[in-house]
Amino acid sequence: MPLRPYAQRLATSAGHHPFVVGTLGTLLTLVVLAISVLTLWANRETAIEHAHETSKNVAAVLASHISRTVDSADQSLQMLITALDKPGIRNLDPEVQHDLLFSRTTSAQHVTGMGVTDDKGRLVDGCCSTTHQWDFSDRDYFFVHRDHANVGLYISAVYQARSRGGVETIALSRRMNRADGTFAGTALVAIDLDYFKQLLEKLDVGPRGITAIVRIDGTLVARNPPPGAAQKFNLNKSLTFPRMVNQESGFYVAPSASDGVLRLYTFQRVPGTPFIAVVAPAMSDALAPWQRLSWIVGLSSVSVSLAFCAGVWLLAFALRGRLMAESHLRELTQTDPLTGLKNRRALDVALENEWDRLQRNDSRLSVLFVDADHFKRYNDEHGHAQGDTALQYLANCISKHARRRGDLAARYGGEEFVVVLPDTDEAGAKQIAEAIRTEVEATRTAIGTRGLAPFTVSVGCATARRSSFPSLNALTKAADDALYAAKRRGRNCVDYATTA
Repeated sequence: MPLRPYAQRLATSAGHHPFVVGTLGTLLTLVVLAISVLTLWANRETAIEHAHETSKNVAAVLASHISRTVDSADQSLQMLITALDKPGIRNLDPEVQHDLLFSRTTSAQHVTGMGVTDDKGRLVDGCCSTTHQWDFSDRDYFFVHRDHANVGLYISAVYQARSRGGVETIALSRRMNRADGTFAGTALVAIDLDYFKQLLEKLDVGPRGITAIVRIDGTLVARNPPPGAAQKFNLNKSLTFPRMVNQESGFYVAPSASDGVLRLYTFQRVPGTPFIAVVAPAMSDALAPWQRLSWIVGLSSVSVSLAFCAGVWLLAFALRGRLMAESHLRELTQTDPLTGLKNRRALDVALENEWDRLQRNDSRLSVLFVDADHFKRYNDEHGHAQGDTALQYLANCISKHARRRGDLAARYGGEEFVVVLPDTDEAGAKQIAEAIRTEVEATRTAIGTRGLAPFTVSVGCATARRSSFPSLNALTKAADDALYAAKRRGRNCVDYATTA
């Protein structure tokens, strides 16, 4: 199977550590979650943009409807003024003139009142008959036209109509002039605020959204839902209102000054009027579908990611356990069971590796052959159990003095041991060999404390440079020959091989 060797190599390269594989899986999970979050955030921005586009269209339609109504009312005003300028109509009987000019006003769509005042502001005639003599000289439209000859169409502030029981109304008015150009009075059309309220009631911008018609002076003309008594205030106090006044259209997000709800405000100026159409769905309403999707996607992503991450960690620990078992088994196959040192197989691999490394650099490689003296006789006299204890003690002595990184001690066979000392010259090899021999010899004087019958060792040493020995076998043979030379010299000594 191709996957198994790959997994083993991966875990081996990770130092047989589950946290490496687990961390990689966790990082992958976090990347997937980050991508999900970024995607959801992009969808959120898309939802807001969609809400803005929808509000923009609604505001444009609302502004267009109001503009057409204003244009229609203005045309009625201009027709009224034109008719009054005709001598034939001016000279008609007042009742006939009234019927001719105002009889159709009550059937005109959105127009709730129409009339003419003189230059003093007194009502001369109107749709409510000629018998009423109301004084409108206090209205803003009257003194605006009186004081300015070129105003054209003027749309008044909201006022309470005297002729209709205090109904909130706005007036669209034009100036009337005499033949010499002096002020002769005003012609006006009244539109109740209910017209604007009915327009807004037809618009659906969500449960917490609002639509409104606002004058550029900050007056709230109409609002859906209607404001409460505590919410009637001038929008000039709002920090965001200047944006609406200074631009023809726009969009911004802000909390409402009336109820604190975060809304998406889209506004559009009504051409030729002081009105601003405002459409403002609540952010929570605009994002409601996105929030439902986010919960579904988010929970799904987190659940899948957690399951994947848990699976990776379980796999990592399972793989680690298996590799640890394999490593332990491999260690057992390379370890001498009696002494705990490396065995002959591990020794051969280490010698080959160090010999190859020696050929690539200008270093030194020393080899020690250590052999217990008269060990057959030692076993015969003290028993094999004592002999095993003596070999274990000798192994500990060797390990104590060959403890640098790269040093290797191995049981060559029987009572013979080999020590491989990379990057060690002749002096260093002799020093280590003598230290081993001396410590073993100390068993003669410390027998009582160790419970071990005394014995000695002989050591043969050989050191190779890159070109001093023709082969690895030559190096080991030189060390072995040195060992036999030490034996011939009387044992319990160290002999050093000369370079071949």
